[in-house]
Amino acid sequence: MYEAGIELKEEDFEFSKPPLSKRFIRLVFEKYQLEYIAYFGGNMFYVSRQNSEPFTPLYPGARYPEDIELVFDFMVRERIRRIKYEKGVLYRSAVPGLSDS
Repeated sequence: MYEAGIELKEEDFEFSKPPLSKRFIRLVFEKYQLEYIAYFGGNMFYVSRQNSEPFTPLYPGARYPEDIELVFDFMVRERIRRIKYEKGVLYRSAVPGLSDS
């Protein structure tokens, strides 16, 4: 579920509003030198820098920068558990299926 092996495509943004796009997310990852963002549900995210160090807000109780928060919103809306950036390519996790309950 948390593996990110599917390349992120422009089609993944079919229902997204600007500025969200594949290019926007790539620029966010490059700007903050991020390796991946993992979403655990609720309002729990883990943001990892390329040096494997966590990227956290500067002050306790503070939010992440607005552009990272937009990536969080996209992940929640699209049910993406992980986005990673590797060698200039963005990958995402598979979208879990809906239960029939």
